[in-house]
Amino acid sequence: MAAKSQDKILFGAALLLLLASAGWMALQSSQLSKLRDTAATVPMSSEYVPAGIDAPTVSTTTWPAARGQSSGAEWIYDVFTPPEIYYNGTTKKFSVTPPNLVAVEVKQEPFGVELIQIKPDAFRLQLVGYIGSEGDYRGTFENAISGETVIGRAGKEFPGLGLKVKTFQVKRNAIVSKESMTTYDTEATAVVVDTKTGDEVTLTNKSRRISGAPFAVLKVDGSADTVQHRAGETFQVGTVTYAVVSVISEPPSAEVRKESPDLKEPVIKTLTPFVPAAPMADSPAEAPVPTPAATTPFPFGT
Repeated sequence: MAAKSQDKILFGAALLLLLASAGWMALQSSQLSKLRDTAATVPMSSEYVPAGIDAPTVSTTTWPAARGQSSGAEWIYDVFTPPEIYYNGTTKKFSVTPPNLVAVEVKQEPFGVELIQIKPDAFRLQLVGYIGSEGDYRGTFENAISGETVIGRAGKEFPGLGLKVKTFQVKRNAIVSKESMTTYDTEATAVVVDTKTGDEVTLTNKSRRISGAPFAVLKVDGSADTVQHRAGETFQVGTVTYAVVSVISEPPSAEVRKESPDLKEPVIKTLTPFVPAAPMADSPAEAPVPTPAATTPFPFGT
């Protein structure tokens, strides 16, 4: 009995659901019909006419001329045209040429002196060789001041130089080589004494004796005379003062500073001796082209 009551309840619920679905579908159909009726196209009252557009306002502006920069009035440039920059080796500064202007060549003032040579400060007496035989050798000495050559042995005095030969000898020095047999080299040496100070100096014929710093031999423009100065010395030419800053033997050069009331700042220049260009070797004469021998036509058909 209970089972039958449950079946009735389920059947009634299904029937209610079916009726609700049918009612909802009917309602939706009526609303769709109303939308179709109101969706009719409204006709336009007139044809489309495009509206005109006002022309834009155009204004022109002229750019001002380029102004000088903080580095100087000549440092000017236009857009996309930077200045040409040059380096001045004399002033050690950069410079520019303004656009559309012609560069003017600036003539540099002559320095005033030139370097002739670097002269070593040789000792006043040099041993340049020897004469004689074993047991009776005598040295050949050169007076570096006068250029005179004098021959002497131990006890020889040079009054003009204040020197006296204390000892003189000639030795044969063995030169041992692993690749060849032993050879001998002869060397003369002399010990000379300064007669005033008592200082001793050893001379050899293998090399010149240098006693001090080298000299810079300089020639002043417009003069045939030369002057010799070591590093640290100064000399005057009119109102110009020259100071020898440094003197170098190899390669020969001298750094000289020039000062004058007419100069805004001192000018320093490194001088080197003038070396004439070596003459070009004559090109070998071209070998003459031999003239071909005359040919005799071959007698065809004979």
